[in-house]
Amino acid sequence: MKTKLNQSKLKLAIVSAMLVGSAGFSTAGYAATAGDSMRVQTDVLMSCTISAPTLDFLSYDPTEADDTTATSTITSNCTYGGSAKITMNGGSAVVAGSTDAVPLRQMTHADLSKLNYQLYKDSGPSPVVWGNDAESGQAFTAVAGDNTTTVYGSITAGQPASYGAFFDFVQVTLTY
Repeated sequence: MKTKLNQSKLKLAIVSAMLVGSAGFSTAGYAATAGDSMRVQTDVLMSCTISAPTLDFLSYDPTEADDTTATSTITSNCTYGGSAKITMNGGSAVVAGSTDAVPLRQMTHADLSKLNYQLYKDSGPSPVVWGNDAESGQAFTAVAGDNTTTVYGSITAGQPASYGAFFDFVQVTLTY
């Protein structure tokens, strides 16, 4: 007598046996755990950028009785909470008697004539000169985002001047 083998039932039996056998391999062989916490840290460095746009007096009339004034806004972006100081040198013209604390500033014309001006930290009746040392600079504590600082400029009235453009270049330094 010949026994007829049903192949599909045999395959089903083999697959079922494999599944039941492998179930024992997939269950965890451990029940206890241990843990710890990992400290993650960094030191945030003080970092700054600065932008000092042109201070433009627009025009100067030597016959006017009042000083000519203008302002400009210096924008810096520093790490929040850090301390910084903005200083300004005396410009490109070397003026006798000038110091870092009280630089004497002059704009120059193409014919080399000069026009005296000054930069200040405020606009009060007795404004404070903006200088180029630790004491005469402008200190601030950085806020989140942009920090703005106004510089006030004044050209002394009644100076003789050649017709045309006068200019100077002042180095603005941010120390942090």
